[in-house]
Amino acid sequence: MFHINEAYDNRATLTVANGAMTVHITLPSKNIVNLFPGLADDAAKDGANLLQPTEDEVTYSDGLTETVYGFDVPVPYLDREFDLALIGTKGVWYDHKVTVSLAD
Repeated sequence: MFHINEAYDNRATLTVANGAMTVHITLPSKNIVNLFPGLADDAAKDGANLLQPTEDEVTYSDGLTETVYGFDVPVPYLDREFDLALIGTKGVWYDHKVTVSLAD
């Protein structure tokens, strides 16, 4: 499982451009090294289009600043689960279900 960085109140940034939605998520560390929109079995195949991390600098409420990974994830629809596989530093792919909803 993964969580969005606490410095962003556990929220991500949704962008809509040219009819496509993308959410930028900033993670709490660099332990997740790639994401894949789909299932882990497909992510592990040769030629899979893996999402590459960005390096995001975050500043916490206590003033500590660090660099963590972020990802731009395509969002097929809002308020419904979709598959998002992840691989961490241990080299194992895991399946996850993700839901993107608009904040109140």
